[in-house]
Amino acid sequence: MKMKITILGLSVLILTGITGCTDWLTIKPESQVVLGEFWQSETDVQEALAGCYRQLTVDDNIYRMIIWGELRSDNMIASSNIGSSTSGSLNEQDIKYILNGNITPTNSYASWGSIYTVINYCNTLLFYAPEVMQKDVNFTTDHFHKVQAEALTLRALCYFYLVRTYKEVPYITAASINNTQNYSYAKAPEDTIISHIITDLKIAQQYAVTDFGRTDYNKGRITLDAVNSLLADVYLWKGDYANCSQTCDLVLADSRLKLVEAATMYSQVFYLGNSTESIFELQFAQNVQVNNPVIKLYGSSSNITGDLAFPVALAYNQLSGTAAGADSPFDYKVTATATESTNDIRAKDSYMLNGGYYYIFKYAGIQVVEATSNNVVYDDYFYRSNTANWIVYRLSDVQLMKAEALVELDGASNLNNAISMVNATYLRSNPGQDSLQISNYNSKSAMESLVLRERQRELLFEGKRWFDLVRVARREGNPSTLNTYVQHKSVGANSAALNAPVLDALYLPISQSELQANPNLIQNPYYQVSTTISN
Repeated sequence: MKMKITILGLSVLILTGITGCTDWLTIKPESQVVLGEFWQSETDVQEALAGCYRQLTVDDNIYRMIIWGELRSDNMIASSNIGSSTSGSLNEQDIKYILNGNITPTNSYASWGSIYTVINYCNTLLFYAPEVMQKDVNFTTDHFHKVQAEALTLRALCYFYLVRTYKEVPYITAASINNTQNYSYAKAPEDTIISHIITDLKIAQQYAVTDFGRTDYNKGRITLDAVNSLLADVYLWKGDYANCSQTCDLVLADSRLKLVEAATMYSQVFYLGNSTESIFELQFAQNVQVNNPVIKLYGSSSNITGDLAFPVALAYNQLSGTAAGADSPFDYKVTATATESTNDIRAKDSYMLNGGYYYIFKYAGIQVVEATSNNVVYDDYFYRSNTANWIVYRLSDVQLMKAEALVELDGASNLNNAISMVNATYLRSNPGQDSLQISNYNSKSAMESLVLRERQRELLFEGKRWFDLVRVARREGNPSTLNTYVQHKSVGANSAALNAPVLDALYLPISQSELQANPNLIQNPYYQVSTTISN
């Protein structure tokens, strides 16, 4: 497999440069770390662990978290700012191909190499760390298990991204430490990979730290809450709704996790970061590691019109007097007398209107200020000049995972509990409004739609929407509902290009370069017969 598995045993490439915004993430430059003098002490192990986190934050991986998790969904269209340039890890033309439904094995975002690099760093750490216990008496079994929990969870997170994006991928736990190893792995079945992920996370549950004693560590490193959030997500993907609900409860039982109040939610959660509702977010710092993908795709003070935008058909802003788009999850008419999200703060804080496009403001901005001019209410948007953390899990996500699981379990009690979970996030963003009433959602199908809408409103642009829609398609056994949602953004475009004819079309193709390098790889089924459009 081309994964270009660079041999980490000869030069521990995890340790390249400065890796983050805290002292824990400050490590030796690569030139000072060679196999002969490394893996001698607990400090070396901690530096290698820091490198695993650092690699997860490289541009290649953040682009993929956004592109794999959002781009094909109804949440995103190309803005007027997007061009056709290739700069570093950004390929604007390939982004446009994906948005237009022209996805081929030569698309740069079909490449999985940067994710497998993180996996290999974790594998290398898990291979060498036990040996360090024999060399450093201070590196106890307890200390090793805590490191093991973090590495296993980071690896599980990477495989979870891969299996949701490709369905079947090579599953590798061996560290690449010499040139004699065979790297031509075949794909493993999805069920096998999911089973391995669950096994690793159950080990991590036993040893994960509950409190590092510092906010930036508790939010920027793997804690027990992060392990359980990922495990609940995996159970939800698998369709194991009872275990999903029970695992969500483990997270919801943590009294330290609290939703930020509406008035300060945007600035606390997305601008400052590491908020009370954050569970795990990748750390960035302006002079250390900048979140370039958010700056380029979403915007910043120097680039307020990012490459991507929110479709007009989905947009609504009550302050500007703009009517809700025909398919908007905001100002949504449930019945003749019940409407959701008419005054939802997420409708004005997540995106902004500029020149006919609703540009993404979430992550890109610092605040929205309501102001008046000639008695007309409008919004002033102030964009951030620094860099944003990338949130992987936060409390509201877990609350809505539980809501989805309860709806699928069905039954009056479960549906009532599900709407309570939805109301927790809904009322936070609709202060002063009435609770959503179960009487307005009188079927399992209506509740499914409610949870899906609330997840869209709450988690806009956070790398979740496409995977949410794929879960719906997998449950229904066909992509019909998913296609209906995705076509909402196709007004004036070739909507046929956005249709997924079969479930297999929901996954990305394996990169052509990987197929050429590894004779044991087989292209994903849909692209064996349907890749007829060339980039």
